[in-house]
Amino acid sequence: MLGLVALAIPGMGIATEDPSLADLAELQSLYRQRDFFALRDRLQSISAPEKSSVETGLLKAAVQQAFNDPEGSNQTISSLLATGETEAGQVLRLRNLQLTNHLRLHRYGAALESARAILSSPAADTAPEIVTDVQGKLPLLEALEDVPPQEIDFLGPSLLALGQTKRVPLTIEGSKFQFALDTGANFSVIMRSEAQKLGLEIRPADLVISTSTAKKVLGDVTVAETVEIGKIRYRNVVFLVLPDELLTFPGGHRIPGLVGFPVVEAMGEVRFRRDNVMEIPRDPPRRALQNLALNDLEPLTQVRYRKDNLLCRLDTGASLTVFYEPFFQKYRQRIESAGHPITAKAGGVGGFQEIPAYRLQELVLTVARSGVTLRRVEVYTEPIRKPEENYLYCNVGLDVLGQLQAYIINFQDMALVLN
Repeated sequence: MLGLVALAIPGMGIATEDPSLADLAELQSLYRQRDFFALRDRLQSISAPEKSSVETGLLKAAVQQAFNDPEGSNQTISSLLATGETEAGQVLRLRNLQLTNHLRLHRYGAALESARAILSSPAADTAPEIVTDVQGKLPLLEALEDVPPQEIDFLGPSLLALGQTKRVPLTIEGSKFQFALDTGANFSVIMRSEAQKLGLEIRPADLVISTSTAKKVLGDVTVAETVEIGKIRYRNVVFLVLPDELLTFPGGHRIPGLVGFPVVEAMGEVRFRRDNVMEIPRDPPRRALQNLALNDLEPLTQVRYRKDNLLCRLDTGASLTVFYEPFFQKYRQRIESAGHPITAKAGGVGGFQEIPAYRLQELVLTVARSGVTLRRVEVYTEPIRKPEENYLYCNVGLDVLGQLQAYIINFQDMALVLN
């Protein structure tokens, strides 16, 4: 992606000796939990000087991807595949990482090649979860196969007034809009009626899209040739096209679209001020605090509660921070004694669902080295995701991010800064 600097992770060379079985089991467990922060630190501690380990190399590629170095991750993957020492199952996992790297770089044709290689592999039946995931992405990749990569031109620093709605002013094909900004959205989104008004080509895909309530909805895809946000000009921007009713909420509240992760990430750094102004510097400073990671296209960060570092999603599209079932299980005794049971409404795009929860009157956290206090916090007592996706402790929303004068999201150095 133009304008981005590849992230260098100190000490993250491939381990030069096969780790012990205990070490390897720990590393694989961290990866399954998507705890890329602990995985990064643990990989750095593995030393040695003789032969490389394919498995630790694979995990290195995953960490490079998580800390927004898709080019470096692809180089690691190519080196591992070239050794001829990879087992069939490892090849599938490497190809799956490669697919995500190509998507991150907007190389849709290359991503489709990786997907087809996975699905045609004789070892595909040994990794049903990978195959299912790739099959779900296949309609998107086929619809975008001929689309050039997203490109951007920085014409200068930008200062945007978001107003009380906190919506981002933007221009699509010359028409003005105000979209919600949502780092939790894997792609930007537009209402079908708005795409039709713009005369955009809607590419049929029947995409099965997971919503915030785990409900599955169908969508298509379109590509805008030009999008402008402040003094940034984008080309070849992919939008998911969703039915109007999915972006219409009780009371007639309507969101014509969302500015999703690929568009925000391309900005390099975004600063959100308490006065509802968004700043986008042309040349952002380097940030030393690497406290953001990506699971696929989903931003993750660490939250400290009591003495524990907890993995959470960073979601600028959420007004309130909520805590998930793993948080309830970890602190169950305290939550049951301090809180009271309620029925919460979990929802967003795709509707709402009722879920058993507890409400705590107060919760004190540390986020990005800053202390924050939350009031009337909801803690879900049941999972809202599949078991293999149920590793997050919370979803960090604007009630945390808005407590200080400003918060900064830097994708060049993968840093969340609160000040």
